[in-house]
Amino acid sequence: RALGASSPLQTTPAGTWLRAPGAHAVAMAMKGMVKVPNKEVDAAEHRDVEVDKDDQKRINQFSRLNMKFDELEEEISTLKKNIQTYKDATEEIEACMELEDGILCRIGEAYTPADEDAVTAQLDGMREKAEARLIACADEIESTKTDMDALKKVLYAKFGSNINLEK
Repeated sequence: RALGASSPLQTTPAGTWLRAPGAHAVAMAMKGMVKVPNKEVDAAEHRDVEVDKDDQKRINQFSRLNMKFDELEEEISTLKKNIQTYKDATEEIEACMELEDGILCRIGEAYTPADEDAVTAQLDGMREKAEARLIACADEIESTKTDMDALKKVLYAKFGSNINLEK
């Protein structure tokens, strides 16, 4: 017999494993064995737990917090890119002002000459607003994460492996 097995079935505490018979035994052994469910073990792992109204509210709240967390992560990423863009633009303006040509600002489809101080002040204001929003988002994401962790503890305590709250 392939793999030197005396029986095609092997029983372990985690379940019953079926060895592949015939010429495909070596290939199946390389890929792993096929699991045949063991009803006694699976019943202990997946007990039926009734979901009451409060549990459903917690699950829905966790879902909303998870969506909010994802949106905040995306906003933080965008804000960081914008802040870097504002810094880069300020550096470019300073470099352009050293030249005699000055700078041109695009307004719609037209370019108009602009004063260095006005443009730099505008960019600094935009950067400061973005940095303030970034701090607010960081605080909000920490609060959301704390709330999610508290709900995870409650839901995993009741449902165990019957619920998946991981990304």
